[in-house]
Amino acid sequence: MSRTTPHPASSLSMAYRTAPRVHRPALIALYALHQKWREAAIYPDQHHAVTTLNWWHHEIEKAKVGEINHPDLLALKNYGVFDELQALLHGHMHWHHLTRIDTLEQLQPMIDAIGGAYMNTWLGIIGQPNPDLGLKAGRALWWIDQTRHIGHSLTPSRMWLPIDWLRELNLPVHLLLNRKLPAAERFQHGEQLTQKLIQTAQNDLNECQGLALPKSLNALLKTRALLLRELTAQPQDVWAGLVSISPRRKWWASLWA
Repeated sequence: MSRTTPHPASSLSMAYRTAPRVHRPALIALYALHQKWREAAIYPDQHHAVTTLNWWHHEIEKAKVGEINHPDLLALKNYGVFDELQALLHGHMHWHHLTRIDTLEQLQPMIDAIGGAYMNTWLGIIGQPNPDLGLKAGRALWWIDQTRHIGHSLTPSRMWLPIDWLRELNLPVHLLLNRKLPAAERFQHGEQLTQKLIQTAQNDLNECQGLALPKSLNALLKTRALLLRELTAQPQDVWAGLVSISPRRKWWASLWA
């Protein structure tokens, strides 16, 4: 089951604490919905996944006209973010149906529909809507998170890496999907891919530099920047899922955001 609140030591939790107290319940509701939909999008039972995501689509449509039943939607009713929330849900719907991506251009709309919509909902909640900033921040966060979890996020039924990247690197898909291989061996095969993922994340993070960032979003990006720095310094540990930063470092980064 998905968590309804972020782990207290997580970057998200620390970023929420820098937001005005009045907005925190809505940010936590956003987190809870995002987790529910992310979990539903990868249900092994296709009927269960589609039924669940479609139910949420209708709940949000009803919420737009004031008919709200779910407590997480009730927490968001006064913020005018149901369009952004629906865009986020549709991103998860597309993720559920994803089986293969040929080019980065095919993947980008899905990144924007998940990462960008999440950040635009966040910005709407704190009263600082900025679609351009939301997209840029969402892209950076999406790539950092996906790179961090590359060791277990790839499956035969959900191959989200652009196939033209693998062709360019002459990297057979089965070497990436074989979880029976030691993480060190998977890294050996995927070292160039790992560097490409890290560089893509860094490029999108650089797009956020110099922008006027709300404190809570700045706190999140600072902690994720620390994580990306660790990924860059320890690429051999990425496939084992061992790269993280301490709660103390996250706390300091969010404190000085």
